[in-house]
Amino acid sequence: MMLYFSRVSIYLLVLCLSSAHGDNVLVLMGVPSPSHFIWIRPVINQLAANGHNVTVLSVNVDRDPPKNVTYIHLEETYNVLYGNTNVFNNIMERSKDNPFQAVISAYKFCTLACRGCTTSKGFKLLLNYPDNFHFDLVIYDCSAGPCILGFLQKFGYPPLISVSAFGIPHYSTLIVGGYKPSSHVPHFSLTYDSRMSFIERATNFLVHNFDSFYRRWVFMPRIWSIAQPAFEIDLPDLESLERSQLMLVNSNPLLDHPEVLPQNVIPVGGLQIAEPKDLPQDIQKFIGASTKGAVLFAMGTNFKSKMFTSERQAMFIDAFAQFSEYSFLWKFDEDNITIPIPPNVMISKWLPQSDILAHPQVKVFISHCGLLGTYETTYFGVPIVGIPVYIDQHKNAATLVRNGGGLSLKLADLTAESIEKTLREVLENSTFRLNMQNMSKLLRDQPEKPLNRAIWWIEWVLRHPHEYHSQSPTLDLDVISDSNADVIICFLCILITILYILLKLFKYLKTFKKSAVSEDNKKVK
Repeated sequence: MMLYFSRVSIYLLVLCLSSAHGDNVLVLMGVPSPSHFIWIRPVINQLAANGHNVTVLSVNVDRDPPKNVTYIHLEETYNVLYGNTNVFNNIMERSKDNPFQAVISAYKFCTLACRGCTTSKGFKLLLNYPDNFHFDLVIYDCSAGPCILGFLQKFGYPPLISVSAFGIPHYSTLIVGGYKPSSHVPHFSLTYDSRMSFIERATNFLVHNFDSFYRRWVFMPRIWSIAQPAFEIDLPDLESLERSQLMLVNSNPLLDHPEVLPQNVIPVGGLQIAEPKDLPQDIQKFIGASTKGAVLFAMGTNFKSKMFTSERQAMFIDAFAQFSEYSFLWKFDEDNITIPIPPNVMISKWLPQSDILAHPQVKVFISHCGLLGTYETTYFGVPIVGIPVYIDQHKNAATLVRNGGGLSLKLADLTAESIEKTLREVLENSTFRLNMQNMSKLLRDQPEKPLNRAIWWIEWVLRHPHEYHSQSPTLDLDVISDSNADVIICFLCILITILYILLKLFKYLKTFKKSAVSEDNKKVK
């Protein structure tokens, strides 16, 4: 009976979508990260506001979506990812990962996400859509790999746009082509600048190639073995499914290393940043009660407060108590904290991060340096005290520190004294704030808002669904053609042949000259 009603609801939904005006857009969000959802949600809502019908298969869902947005929940993903009781130890250890371990950890995260997505009821629900249902476009978050991209095949290969809240991923060359030379484009797990020493370039070369090898020969076969039985159809090579007409990336030259991008890679860094809203009265009052300003402390959506030990929690409380003239807002997502809280500290499970950073009295942001928070603190010109944990956070923190926008602490080496000392330096040295305000001006100085740019290009693909003139030809070149190895070998062969002929000619002339001299000597005698 339940199966019957499930099928009836599917066909009613399909009928409604088919009869509505606008294009039908399918968004595949298999990344178990609220921050990725926060980044893509403005795109979903704006597409709906423009009259399109949007179906979103997602690990995270909007509880109050616009009327023409339908969410299908991948409800099992977080259970698979964080159901293991050892996850606390694992995530703390990941802050100490070397670059090679960071690569493996990232792909392990994505493999667990794949398992969670494909065992969810929401996955089965979309799988039960009629095969001939028409989607005009698929938008796919490529950050966790192509595990659920089999829906592209199911619905007849509509145009594909890849998106990445993770910046420009290492494997973007497999999705849209182009080049990512390890000589000046550091890997996400490294904190190097683009101008690297010999040792740094050698390390970057090894990590780049290790990542490529691991993704191609370990990660992709693993997720294919999970996805193949889940889709119950013969899937092609998943890498071939990833090839996209367009790619939208959470990137801006100010906060990313400069690199040459194909024409169909569109930087839309910070598109989630909206006009700030009025703060809740309790937060506004708390900030206003301080004599020197406020400090926001938030470690993002994936790092949970329980992952700090009680000892580390006490370090922050002890450090904050030394700044009675400042108000501290701490996003603490547990129900209670056993440590006594001083009056200048507010603990809350939820804080409107972007709106708080926009407040002129906020002086410092203590952050894990996730990319969304990095963009928001830069946009509003607030200096940072970084405590990176894993993935790209070390790189983001290093970029801000290099630009003079703050200082960084190591999670494993935290003490109350180091927190107080670093915080005091950033609070009392006006250079950090001036540098961030200058970066804010640069980030804001764009011809249009990143969200508007993203929507224009998405609708451009809807208007021109079979336009591939901007696609990089490197996608279709083999290794030999792409590197011009055959041309180089050909010219080397020609050069060697010419040199060989010249050498033979030289020997012949030399021999001829000797014989001529010998004949002359005989005549003289």
